[in-house]
Amino acid sequence: MKSIFTYAEQPQGLLFWKELEEPETPISSRIIHSGPLTELTPLHKFKKRYFAITKDSLLKAKTESSEYTKVSKIEWKTIEPFIEENEEERYYGFQIIQGIVQRHFYVKSSKELDVWLSYLSRVGIMTDIRNDFNFKKSIGTSHSSNLYLATDLENNRDYAIKCIPKRQIRKESVLSSIINEITILRTLNHPFITKLHKVYESSNYIHLVLDHAPGGNLAQRIQNKGPLPEVKAARLIKNLLEVLEYLDSMNVVHRDIQLENIFLISEKSDSDFILGDCEFAFFSNAETNQSFVTPGYAAPEMVQRMAYGSKVDVFSVGIILYFVLSGITKWTEKIRNEMVQQVGYISTIFCGSQWKNISSDAKKMVLKLIRYKPSQRPSPTEALTSKWFTKCEKKSLTERRKKTIIVHTKVQSYREYKETKETNIETNNEDDFVKRGLSSKIKDVLKVFVERNMEQLNHSKSYNSNISVSEAVK
Repeated sequence: MKSIFTYAEQPQGLLFWKELEEPETPISSRIIHSGPLTELTPLHKFKKRYFAITKDSLLKAKTESSEYTKVSKIEWKTIEPFIEENEEERYYGFQIIQGIVQRHFYVKSSKELDVWLSYLSRVGIMTDIRNDFNFKKSIGTSHSSNLYLATDLENNRDYAIKCIPKRQIRKESVLSSIINEITILRTLNHPFITKLHKVYESSNYIHLVLDHAPGGNLAQRIQNKGPLPEVKAARLIKNLLEVLEYLDSMNVVHRDIQLENIFLISEKSDSDFILGDCEFAFFSNAETNQSFVTPGYAAPEMVQRMAYGSKVDVFSVGIILYFVLSGITKWTEKIRNEMVQQVGYISTIFCGSQWKNISSDAKKMVLKLIRYKPSQRPSPTEALTSKWFTKCEKKSLTERRKKTIIVHTKVQSYREYKETKETNIETNNEDDFVKRGLSSKIKDVLKVFVERNMEQLNHSKSYNSNISVSEAVK
């Protein structure tokens, strides 16, 4: 099978190794794994050498203490494990395939092979995915791929596997998009962004092994349970803005932030998620005007095919904030048109009974994030300084203190009940005591706990959330 990723490889001719030029940064800081391997040379000689893997290359030295002198770019090369055996012994190893050029490397044991493969899989392209994963069921589709839930046969963990049919890769631009997605996912490392663990290639498919979030996507959460309480919405948006702040630091624009691409870690949490689907992400070293629009989330500059940058993601987060506070998951045609044209949407966007108990700070935050001109939108770092987050955190702390008091009161009243119950057993009048004495006992305990914690409760003052639209847009 000829790899479709041959297009992405840097041409090296028939040479597997090249001389290692003087690196700009110390090699030791780039190495992710190193150790001895036995290499089978083109002259069919076995030579034991010391090797190291970096994020895109394999390095070679004569010994562990000597300097690396050879390098081979393996970022898009095929990695195939093998087992050879004869009557006396079994040999473990892997081959790295570069077009018609192949190199075989041997290790001492199957465990050692697994270690090398775990690191090589972060760099190269693996084969035979069904030897490593058990496919369970389909969990999603898109215009270019299918998503499956699968279990790793080695560690028994569940993953989401994106399957891209090769028959759909008929244009060089489509392959470039896939290579770009893989490159970006391998570059990013953030707890709220889906991690690409491995890439596989078979005769008919390309498989991307990604994190699985069993809580479903945010759109499903809103549809099933309604809008998020403001405190939870603030926590979610703060996490999203921190993701954008990280993407900014990596010069990456996501371009497709929407409810359907935010996957919740569990059904119990509304703010712990992974941001998925980096199919349309790009490195933002310069602005672009490439046409791509997700209806309802796209910033005006994208819709109008003007030059745009990272502020399009800020706009999308503003739309998500509006959706999670209001409980709707799609714009009406009227509001969508008004937003794109910036005609009167400020006076209509907060209509509806669902906005009566939403604070002015939350509404101001929505309007700030979806400002028409990207130059007037805050950066993620600037947005994170909003007082709305601080107020919601204080409100959340107050609510947790209230719950703590209630729990303590219940525990204390149970202890009082248990102690008095044990004391009264000797009187043979337990039922009568419980009926007459327990209620007053609980009242006394509750009174003590409320008085004891009232000062803490009053420390975090609540703020008036019933405001008019005119106040929200000031």
